[in-house]
Amino acid sequence: MDRPIEPTWQETLQAFGHRVAALEEPRPGWHRLVGRQSTDGVLHHLDLQYHEERTNLVQVTTQRPLPDHIRARSSFDLGSLLDVFLANACAAGPIDLPGEPEEGPGQLIVDGTVIEARRLTHGDYVATGASVGTETVAVISTASLHDQAVRLRLHAGEPQPATR
Repeated sequence: MDRPIEPTWQETLQAFGHRVAALEEPRPGWHRLVGRQSTDGVLHHLDLQYHEERTNLVQVTTQRPLPDHIRARSSFDLGSLLDVFLANACAAGPIDLPGEPEEGPGQLIVDGTVIEARRLTHGDYVATGASVGTETVAVISTASLHDQAVRLRLHAGEPQPATR
């Protein structure tokens, strides 16, 4: 059976058509997986998962607004992103933490600029998210990696013509 051919990073950026956040400096030995979500053929949500030895270490999510002609809307919920990260973080199975996440202020550092953000902490895991221009960006990681994980670069995609 033939495996589907995955788009290259440049093809993904071009299809996204907006800026995409990525780690400023991933550690040597980390590998990156790209998760994509589309609505009516419009790519609007990218997850960059940085992993090592089958363990997800950091996830950087970028969501762009959908064009007005698409009636469906997608939500960007920091708590849900954290829950999905914990469900998929390690090969041994979901990480189940007691209690509820604690909310507080946080920040992302995007291309050297500090952006005030919302932060959720649940056990040893932290999720931080904010609007960055027209995109929404979230970073999820262990607490020990979070200071590095919130340091991001934006990669520009070429805008695509609207389709009807």
